[in-house]
Amino acid sequence: MFNSCYKLLAQEKIKIAFFESASAGYLAYRFSLSPYSGDILIGSLVSYDLRVKENTLHISSELVEKYTAESMPVTVEMIKKGKELLHADLYVACTGLLKKGGSETKEKPVGTFFYSIYYKNQFYNFRRVFRGLPCLKLRQLLYYINQDIEYIILDNKK
Repeated sequence: MFNSCYKLLAQEKIKIAFFESASAGYLAYRFSLSPYSGDILIGSLVSYDLRVKENTLHISSELVEKYTAESMPVTVEMIKKGKELLHADLYVACTGLLKKGGSETKEKPVGTFFYSIYYKNQFYNFRRVFRGLPCLKLRQLLYYINQDIEYIILDNKK
């Protein structure tokens, strides 16, 4: 289903690394199932708990207090800080509200995800809202991230 993204990464010799919060390693897991995983996947750092963001990625508590842990500024900062830990050509960071219990509001309901793709010194930021069971939200998230990675790589080839 997502093989075209994985194949494109392999053909272009692009290594990918993830910084995952709400997806809790799901993205890297799905990439690891690809026949190209050995050629493309560097790894993933899961920071589901805020303490990992603060203590491992050194995301400032002020940034989290200002925007919440599930926000685009925190997502982008995960890549900025995480690039020093994992060295790749393309980075994906994801935060969001998979289920109740986070910073959900009327403007940011459960099912809201923020993800950032960093490639060739440029950030591509996305906000999407998914409905359904948590497993369906994760599948939708994976679908859009794969699609966006392909678009970004192909657009950079022009």
